[in-house]
Amino acid sequence: MLMSAGTTMAAGMAECAGSDISVPGASCIGFVSGNLNGNKPSITDINLNLAVWGVHLTQAVASTSMLSGLSGDNVINFSQQLYGDTIVGIHYGNVMDAQGNESNNVTAFYRFDAGNGAGVDSFTTRFDSLSNATLYSTGTAVTAVPEPGTYAMMFAGLGLMSLVARRRKQK
Repeated sequence: MLMSAGTTMAAGMAECAGSDISVPGASCIGFVSGNLNGNKPSITDINLNLAVWGVHLTQAVASTSMLSGLSGDNVINFSQQLYGDTIVGIHYGNVMDAQGNESNNVTAFYRFDAGNGAGVDSFTTRFDSLSNATLYSTGTAVTAVPEPGTYAMMFAGLGLMSLVARRRKQK
């Protein structure tokens, strides 16, 4: 577990796991004490924790990337498709890990591959004590690029259709 400078982990503090969220293959950093979800005062702590994943914020995260008021629901939906390498932070009020360790007011950061086809439109967390969540990064949809042979066939077909139309017009 990577802890930020000045953040201490109390004995028995819960540890997050990739399996805390419903996206297969997720990895996790945390639980880090406090609410570290993109607000300006926490940028230094966020950067210290996410440096291992190559994340470095230079300013607060845009409010459009933050969800608040999630209490009572364990569904995370950023109202956009997530694609490829995705990093999110989730603030929990109260969590208990698989070893029975309990923590309050903690943030966990999750990294997962949301895929390139359909992507991921929402996911769940096993904890229902959500407070807020932040989308730090996600990719874009990958669209298929036709092979050069496909273009050649398309142009040949258009040429053939043009030739047929011209002959019909002459008759």
